[in-house]
Amino acid sequence: MKWLKAKYTYILIVLSLLLSAGLQVVWLQQLFDAQQKQLKDEIEHLVSRTAQTNMYYSLTIFKDPGNLLLAKQLFLSPQWEQLRMAFDNMKIQGMRTSTSIIVDSDSTAVVMSLNLKDSIPKNRKRPVVTSTGRTPAELRLIDSLSLVEMKKNVNTGLKKIGISSKAYYNIYSYNKTKVFRSDVPPGFKPVFTSRSYLYNIQDIYRCQLSLASINTVVWYRMRYYLASSILMVLLTCTAFYFIIRLLRSQELYAAAKADFTSNMTHELKTPIATVLVAMESIKKYNLINNPETLQSYLDISQHEMRRLDLMVEKALNSNSESESEQPLNLELYDVQSGLQQVINSMQLQLQNSSANIRFSLLEEPCFVYGDPVHLTNIFYNLIDNAFKYSGKDLLLEINCKYDAEKVTLSFKDNGPGIDKIYHKKIFERFFRVPEQGNIHNIKGSGLGLHYVKQIIEKHNGTIKVKSEPGHGTSFIITLPLAS
Repeated sequence: MKWLKAKYTYILIVLSLLLSAGLQVVWLQQLFDAQQKQLKDEIEHLVSRTAQTNMYYSLTIFKDPGNLLLAKQLFLSPQWEQLRMAFDNMKIQGMRTSTSIIVDSDSTAVVMSLNLKDSIPKNRKRPVVTSTGRTPAELRLIDSLSLVEMKKNVNTGLKKIGISSKAYYNIYSYNKTKVFRSDVPPGFKPVFTSRSYLYNIQDIYRCQLSLASINTVVWYRMRYYLASSILMVLLTCTAFYFIIRLLRSQELYAAAKADFTSNMTHELKTPIATVLVAMESIKKYNLINNPETLQSYLDISQHEMRRLDLMVEKALNSNSESESEQPLNLELYDVQSGLQQVINSMQLQLQNSSANIRFSLLEEPCFVYGDPVHLTNIFYNLIDNAFKYSGKDLLLEINCKYDAEKVTLSFKDNGPGIDKIYHKKIFERFFRVPEQGNIHNIKGSGLGLHYVKQIIEKHNGTIKVKSEPGHGTSFIITLPLAS
C-alpha cells in the first residue's frame, strides 16, 4: 500500500511538471502570436506613413503648389491615411474608383470618385494630375527619385524597429493587375507582405514591402517573458526534485528505522543472554571456589556489559544532535592507555578466534582533553566493527603518533573493504554498506560510525576512511594534542 502511494505521488509530480511546462508553452505561443501581429501592424503603419509623407513632399514638383501648410495638414493627418487606405482597397463588383488632383496657383484640389457601372473596362486609367508643368520623362524621373526616398525611409524605419533582414519591394502599375518591377528573388517566401501604397502624388505606381523574417524581433521583445517562463519551469522542476529527494529519503529513513529496530533487538538480546548464562553458571557450579574460572566468567560478563552499554549509548545518541544534549566531561586522557584497556577487555573474544590485534605503543603517553567514556566507546566500536566484518581471521593494526598540534590514530584491518561511493555515507545515521544487493548478513544498528564521527567532531577532531574493495579498511582519527 505504501508503495502504491509513493508510485502515485511520483506520477502526480511528473504530470504536474508536464502540465506546468505545457501551460507555459501555450502561454508563450499565444504571446508570440500577439507580439507578431503587433509587429506586423507596426510595419504596415510604417510603410503607410512613409508613403503618405512621400505623397506630401511630391507636391513640391509643382510650380505653384498652392497652400503647402493646408496640404501638409491634409496629407500627413491620420484621417487622410485611413481615408486613402479605404479608398485604395475598395473592391466591390461593378465599382470603379478614380482620383484627380488639380493644382493651381492658389489651391490644390483632390477629387476622389466612385463610379458604378454594369461593366468595368479592362484597363483602368490612372488618376489625372493637372497643372504640373512637367514633361512625361520628367515625371517618370521624379517618380523614380520618390521611390528611392520611399525605400530609404522604410529601411530606416525597419532598423529602428529592430529588423535587420533584407527588405524586398514589388512595384505595381496603377491597375494592380501585375508586378511592374520587383527585386524579390525567385522562390522567395515572405513572412510579411504589406499592402501596396501610392508613394507619389502622380499615382503612377504602387509600392509593396516583403520581409523574409521578423520572428527574431518578436523573440527579442519577448525576452523577459521567455526568461521568466524558463525560470518558472526550472524553479518548479527544482522544487519537485527536492520533494522527490525528500520522499525518497523519508522512505529510506523509514526502512532504515525498521531495520534498526529489528537488528537492535537482536544486538541487545545477545549480551544480555551471555551475561545471564555466565551468572547462572557461577551460581550453578559454585565457581566461587574456582577463582580462575570465576574471573573468566566475570571478564566475559564485563565485556558483554560494556558492549551493551555502548549499544544503549548509540541508541540514545541517535535522537540527539545538539552539543547541549550531549555534554562532554573533558579531562586529561591518555589515548594509548584507553586503547590498551579496550584491547584487554576483548582478549577472551579474540582468543576464541584466530583474530590478531597489533598495537604499536609509543614510549611517551599521548594526552588529549576528552571524555574517557565516549573515547573508550569509540575505540571499542572501531575494533568491534573490524572483528565483525573481517571475521575470525582479523588482522588489525593500531598505530598512534603525535606532533606539536595533534594526535593521530589509525585502525587498519584486512577486511573486505568499502567501495569509494560509500565512504561518506557510512557516517550517516542508520546507513549500512550492503553486502549482496540490499541484504545485510551481519547484524548491526547502523549507528556506530555515525556515533564515532559525531563524538570525534565534538572533540574538535576529524575522522577519515581509506578503503578499496578487497584491500581492507583504514580509519584515521586526529585529535587536538593536550597542551
